[in-house]
Amino acid sequence: MSKARFNPVHLLLVLFVLASLPVAALAQNDFLARNDSSAPRFQLTSPAAALAQNDASVPSFQLASPIAFLSQPDSTPILDSDSAPALDSGSTPALESGAQQTPQAAPPPPQVKQTTREIQRQVRRWHIGGRIGAGFSPEIFMFGLQSQIGPIFSPRLLFRPSAEFGFGELTDMFSLNLEGAYWLRTQIRGEWNPYFGMGPSLNFIHQGASSGETSFSDFTYDTGFNVFLGAQKGKMFVEMKTSLWSDPAPVLRLFVGYNF
Repeated sequence: MSKARFNPVHLLLVLFVLASLPVAALAQNDFLARNDSSAPRFQLTSPAAALAQNDASVPSFQLASPIAFLSQPDSTPILDSDSAPALDSGSTPALESGAQQTPQAAPPPPQVKQTTREIQRQVRRWHIGGRIGAGFSPEIFMFGLQSQIGPIFSPRLLFRPSAEFGFGELTDMFSLNLEGAYWLRTQIRGEWNPYFGMGPSLNFIHQGASSGETSFSDFTYDTGFNVFLGAQKGKMFVEMKTSLWSDPAPVLRLFVGYNF
């Protein structure tokens, strides 16, 4: 019995046949596709080209280098303090709008305001004014000067020294009065502020008469006590005064005056 021998030529033939089978199949497929137009054709393309051919609406992306990305200008607007929109007061948080507020007191009535203004006007430390009037029993024409200093000890208490001159048919008079006045809180017709006062007076009185060759003259000095009542509107005032314990002085005096 003879042994089989290994022949390398046979091995090469087998490998050639195996390698030629796919080529023959592809050639046969191409031949069939050319002869039959209805047969489907296949073509290998890149994935990017396939996406671009199938859907043109698919957005394309491009990768840029980091240096090119940083070199592009930034179009985002930057707001400064001038162009920034101001906050509206109505857009404040509800917490602020709902915060508890202190209730406001009701405004005082007009009479109280006017009285306050009058008191503030009197707060000035010094005033000067004049007066004119008449005295009765005896009847004399009177005028004088006065000063107003204060307030003292109280916002409504003022010191009002005055000097009065009187001339009549039988009586001439000079009086120096050291009086104090107190302003009341009420008002007369909403405009006049009443006041009253009192104080000592130094009275120098000359009484004389002449008839032909007969003449009579008498000069007396007497200390009296004045009591008066008046009302003031703005800077103008009216006043009524009487003198106690001073018989030669007029019993009643009426004045109209003005404070500067």
